[in-house]
Amino acid sequence: MPGERIGLVFGGRSVEHRVSVESARTVAKALEQAGYQVVPIGISEDGCWLSPPASSPALTGEEDSLAATGGAIAPTVRVLLDAQVDVVFPLVHGTWGEDGALQGLCEMADIPYVGAGVDASAVAMDKLLCKRILESIGIPVVDYEAVTRLEFADDPESVMEGAQRLGLPLFVKPSVGGSSVGVTKVPDSSCLRTSVERALHLSESALIECSIEGRELECSVLGYPRLEASAVGEIRPGREFYDYVDKYLDDGAELLIPAQLSSELESRVRDLAVQSFAAIRGTGMARVDFLLSGDDLLINEINTLPGFTSISMYPKLWEEVGVSISDLVRRLVDGAIVRHRDRADLDRRIKGFLESLSGLS
Repeated sequence: MPGERIGLVFGGRSVEHRVSVESARTVAKALEQAGYQVVPIGISEDGCWLSPPASSPALTGEEDSLAATGGAIAPTVRVLLDAQVDVVFPLVHGTWGEDGALQGLCEMADIPYVGAGVDASAVAMDKLLCKRILESIGIPVVDYEAVTRLEFADDPESVMEGAQRLGLPLFVKPSVGGSSVGVTKVPDSSCLRTSVERALHLSESALIECSIEGRELECSVLGYPRLEASAVGEIRPGREFYDYVDKYLDDGAELLIPAQLSSELESRVRDLAVQSFAAIRGTGMARVDFLLSGDDLLINEINTLPGFTSISMYPKLWEEVGVSISDLVRRLVDGAIVRHRDRADLDRRIKGFLESLSGLS
């Protein structure tokens, strides 16, 4: 409810540090508009937690990032505990934030937090693991081959041979990562080995995917316990594909909201967005990315901590259906509180059940 202290955690050690700072500025304004008290809690580029006074300049635009402190990380985690916040709103994109690590810390500290839980966050962050789960229940994904760092070191030629069935061109990407960092389009086989090496330099495993000629669609998902889908948007890249430069540096991509789709296809996208997020036990929020080729609608990725920058699709797609960004953050905070209460109730029921068993012995 309005007046609660919301710990806005942003920054972090990943390559998406500056994107996180931009997202935090947008969310801070929205939280204030919704009547919450924002408590800024920054994480420096080397992972140290910063006090609210030290974090504030990045939110106000006085600083573009939270510079490395050079100190040990562990003692600084106390900042989160001392902040005495009612709810944490995590905005640490990428590793050590979006991958379940920050969510696990909140679980251990018994602090409600916005967004997906530990399990869904970890699964969605690992593109290979996520694909395999979606495939197992019949949700269509882009065709791929996978390789680990060890497999490639032992037998790189087998990897090259396995990729041949996908045809050309190909996309190679790190299995774990975000914002298209390390993603390479491979026009011919001569570039494949170098692209795989680059991806494995950034992740323990890599995906080699067939190139889909078609449209890039996105749909936002929100809710706990029931999930619902937003309007559907379309991205028309300003470069060869929608990479990090196109997303955050050149700003050359065209965002179409809503996407021009038939009512039947729009319904399919929205339904599949909810089904795919539910498949990985997701709650809170996600942006589900699709590729549309002819009549084939394929899941590309699930992003459980989507951007909230001025160009980010997640809040824009909700605005299209009448949910303002202040209403959006309020619903996210309310959902976090209810989910925390439900998990506490579940814990009590489990302990009560075990006590009842001991009474029977």
